[in-house]
Amino acid sequence: MQTKTYFSNSVQAAMEVARREMGPDAMLVNSRPAPDAARPFGRLEVTFAWDAPAPGKPGSDVPGNSGQHPDDASVQSGEPGLEEIRREIPALRAAIGRTGNEVPRQTRGVAPGVAPELDIELVSSLCGNGFEEVTACRIAGAAVGSRDAPDAIMRELTARISVAGFLPLEPEESRTLAFAGPPGRGKSTSLVKIAFRFGIACRIPTRIITAGAHGVGAAEQMARYSAILGVPHQAVESWDGVHLALQGDRWRGLTLLDTSGLALSDRHEMDAMTKLFARRADIEKHLVIRAEARSADMQYMISQFAAIQPSRLLFTGVDEVRALGTAADAMIRSGLAVSFFGTGPRVPDDLEVVNAPKLVRSLLSANRLSARAA
Repeated sequence: MQTKTYFSNSVQAAMEVARREMGPDAMLVNSRPAPDAARPFGRLEVTFAWDAPAPGKPGSDVPGNSGQHPDDASVQSGEPGLEEIRREIPALRAAIGRTGNEVPRQTRGVAPGVAPELDIELVSSLCGNGFEEVTACRIAGAAVGSRDAPDAIMRELTARISVAGFLPLEPEESRTLAFAGPPGRGKSTSLVKIAFRFGIACRIPTRIITAGAHGVGAAEQMARYSAILGVPHQAVESWDGVHLALQGDRWRGLTLLDTSGLALSDRHEMDAMTKLFARRADIEKHLVIRAEARSADMQYMISQFAAIQPSRLLFTGVDEVRALGTAADAMIRSGLAVSFFGTGPRVPDDLEVVNAPKLVRSLLSANRLSARAA
């Protein structure tokens, strides 16, 4: 027997490459999270075993990695035959079959030495609705050994997802909310919805500050919105100017800070905004992300804006996605609380304060547990 290890973002991708290189008899031996040093090559370290033909026979050389697509898998190493694996081959064949849908075993919460299989159907359903494989396995692990799997998974999701709604302002209280993110994510529209819903409609003094070097016409558009709402508006291009506008201010009420849509290459603007937020820890910073973005893109945005230390995630375009698994995966992996969902273009109607039980039920309804968890 011989073994070969791949780094990949999914077991299925590694399986496809392994069977292309080793033939249909390649068997999954182990799958686990990749070490930190190998993460650039893939999130998972997946090992396969196969019967190598005797030297000199056709097929004795396993094809190399030339021409392999980088999204498939990265080969780490090959090892000589292992007698222990040879003895375990019958059990491995019976346990994992040859379906190509193998997932790691889960041992949390069960007696030592017992390794029951994860619910493959549930893991597949979670992945199909936007969850990354590692997150899906952890969620499904909550059901291992549980008598009531739906309740166990509901508790697991509720514990992992943090929600931070909008707390009503007390009289004479001041609060500043900032909305940050790349261009075109719906920051300004979300700000206007919140201004109406939680400012004007609640009879709370509200003002809007346009901060940073916005694109052509952006400040004028926000000024028109402010005029329609009947609230004061101030445009400040420099971040030092924003600090001065807020420092020693006697304003009592809600201040909404519309930051410029930052290209990630604009480090000067990002550094200036980061310095402002470091000075003003009281500002509630909402990172605005489109709900239909890919998981990798969401994680990239969160990492690129980590310097400003966002305190909330705000997802727009929620009405344009089939399931919220990708957004939920971003919440879980980042540890950031989610505040609002933008559910359409109408101002101020299409804004939803995120409710944790409702969000968890929607996540379960997209999977096969919906009927039992309702």
